[in-house]
Amino acid sequence: MGLDYSYLLYFKREHLWDALQGVVRMAEPHQPPTRILFPDRELLIPLDSWAMRHKEIHHDDPEFSFTTVLRFDRDEALQDYIDRHGIDDPDRGPPDPDGGGQFSIGYIYLDIHQEIPERPASDLVLFDFGTPGTRMSLLFDESSSIRQAFVQLLERYQGVCGVFNREDYGRLIWLNGQIFSEEIDDPYLLPDEIESFLQNHR
Repeated sequence: MGLDYSYLLYFKREHLWDALQGVVRMAEPHQPPTRILFPDRELLIPLDSWAMRHKEIHHDDPEFSFTTVLRFDRDEALQDYIDRHGIDDPDRGPPDPDGGGQFSIGYIYLDIHQEIPERPASDLVLFDFGTPGTRMSLLFDESSSIRQAFVQLLERYQGVCGVFNREDYGRLIWLNGQIFSEEIDDPYLLPDEIESFLQNHR
């Protein structure tokens, strides 16, 4: 089996829809959009709800799943990924004077968990950004631009915690408003458990 790395971002439930709109701003728009039904309105999200195409999606469903193509600022790892795999990137943004620009990378799978089994009464929601296999898992590991984009998402939408899941262990990237780069034994520790872990290992 290949590598299956992911980014695990935790937000307060009250910030779920704002954070999802933040993901939309990073993404290549998909048509038709996904319809999410609220009691008094309908929300159109221009992401592909690949696993939920044949069912009505309600705002209080325990989980949403999307397939996304996300834009990231160019860095060495992204440039190498494009070159090494011969990927034609027509959606690459125009270069800026400093040699920047963006690449569109996909597919990246996004599972949003409104209910965390270990904490059924929690007010947290989990955004799980996964990869389709080893090549993109390694890109997730090597690209500082991808890591920074997810940190910025946490920062902008009052994220509680962010962890890079390397399967055997995790790397904490954000906790309670602060950037981290700290190894943790279990990538699926919840934010309060991570706080206890840090207190016991310092």
